[in-house]
Amino acid sequence: MIKVKRFEFNTTRANCYVVSDETKECVIIDPCAEETYEREKFIQYIHDEGLKPVRCLLTHGHYDHLLSCDQVRDEFGLLPEVHHRDKLWMDRIEMRIEEVFGEGGFKYDIVKPEHFLQDYEVITFGSHYLITLHTPGHSPGSVVFYCEKEYIAFTGDTLFRQSIGRSNLLFGHDEALMSSLEYITSKLPNDCIIYPGHDLESTIGFEKENNPYLKKHLVVLTGAGISAESGLSTFRGKDGMWNNKEWEYLASHEALYNDTQRSLDFYNYRRKRLSEVEPNHAHGVLAELEKEYRVSIITQNVDDLHERAGSTNVLHLHGEMRKVTGSKNPNDPKCITEKPLEEPIFVGEKAADGSQLRPFIVTFGENVPNITQAERIIDTADIFVIIGTSLTVYPANMLINPYLKIPRYIIDPSDIDRSNFSEFDPIFHVISEFDHIKTTAVEGIDILKEKLKAL
Repeated sequence: MIKVKRFEFNTTRANCYVVSDETKECVIIDPCAEETYEREKFIQYIHDEGLKPVRCLLTHGHYDHLLSCDQVRDEFGLLPEVHHRDKLWMDRIEMRIEEVFGEGGFKYDIVKPEHFLQDYEVITFGSHYLITLHTPGHSPGSVVFYCEKEYIAFTGDTLFRQSIGRSNLLFGHDEALMSSLEYITSKLPNDCIIYPGHDLESTIGFEKENNPYLKKHLVVLTGAGISAESGLSTFRGKDGMWNNKEWEYLASHEALYNDTQRSLDFYNYRRKRLSEVEPNHAHGVLAELEKEYRVSIITQNVDDLHERAGSTNVLHLHGEMRKVTGSKNPNDPKCITEKPLEEPIFVGEKAADGSQLRPFIVTFGENVPNITQAERIIDTADIFVIIGTSLTVYPANMLINPYLKIPRYIIDPSDIDRSNFSEFDPIFHVISEFDHIKTTAVEGIDILKEKLKAL
């Protein structure tokens, strides 16, 4: 029977494992002790248990997982072994360690591998063996060491407890990481225990149920139509707010700074109106879908009905009515704060920077700061849904990625007419490919649920 001893070392709290069996032979995975007391603790355990290390394995070539390879070499005569695709990292490991510790700041030898692991290479120790599963993404040569005899896997920085490794580091790759995660979770049994490169152990089954990054990414773009069924006005529809030219003016940058009292009166009215309404069934279902999907909501709405319904990942393109900020630099985090919707904003009321308090809203004439973030979210979607928006508003009408070949739905009671869009709008070329659920958000959301189940 395998015995796994976990150590948490160095400032990144990386895990080092000593994996042994009844024969007392063992393998060392990711020796990463940095401080002297850590190194002494690590070696003392091996000696106290009477273990004989036979291999020194690295799950990948990042510096924080190999800081005590020199100690393993000196004590046991073993050199580290890493997948051949991470030779890229090993070739620049001195440079990386110098970047982290400063010139001359790392006081130990940097030990490089002489043997590079291959896909499915078998590592034997005692009466057991580990299979090398190549799982690129966090790094080109990231691997999982899997003991199929006892359903144990050492996942490095590919899969964590309720999280996954980063793919935005040098040589990382997001699509490769997601493919590796799909491979791991389909190949390894649900009761397989995973020992990650950071944090505590878990099981494949638990991660399938609870790790948000292993769920399909459902991205939902919502507009005024979803909130209209809670009693809020739309903006550009038949009875939309912006058909009233006076209101359209009061929602402008010009009015906020040159006609401040009237502009604040207008926003105070809208804030009070928002306090009087509740989320509807469509908002509620989107929140419930987080149990089955990794849901990202991108909304053109400034209300907080998604949040009140329970959605936890909402990006507001045009700001948030429940928040206020300063007039000098509206996007300064130090100035952005929540203010009860029932409390009006007064002329002369100051933000943290001393400027006039204003709604945290993107007015007409101001840039939309979150548009780039929204584009990135949509680019990672597995399923894309549009609810209650005409998509005629710039820049939201530019968000659609025509090259994503994924299931796409739109819930809207109106006919979708390509003539409403410019041929320069990305949606012009793909709107006919959307599955159009031609009804209201409240009715259409249940139809959408059934369609998602059928995927």
